[in-house]
Amino acid sequence: MVTDAGERLAALRAVTEQLAPGRWEHVRAPDRRELAATAVIALPLTEASVKVRTGPPGDDDEDYESATWAGVIPAALTFGPPQPDPVLPASIAVPRHITAIVAGRAAGPDLP
Repeated sequence: MVTDAGERLAALRAVTEQLAPGRWEHVRAPDRRELAATAVIALPLTEASVKVRTGPPGDDDEDYESATWAGVIPAALTFGPPQPDPVLPASIAVPRHITAIVAGRAAGPDLP
């Protein structure tokens, strides 16, 4: 568990900016109650692996003889249109850093 307040805040900012670049600068900082209700865990990565490929599987001949399904299940993350909080005044427009996420573009902190 990360217990240092500054380190916890930096981790939350990093996660927010990874998911929604530019968002951290447009929202208020979490208050003490919110921080107390949020756990941050640091995990050491001493080793990691990833499999990246395109196209169909490349199974061995004996695998094809096993009558077991083989294939690819594509995975994708997509965002739908922003849905404002119903309590939010209609005069508050969706900020550009949010519309950039929906459009699939990276938005830096310089975007309002």
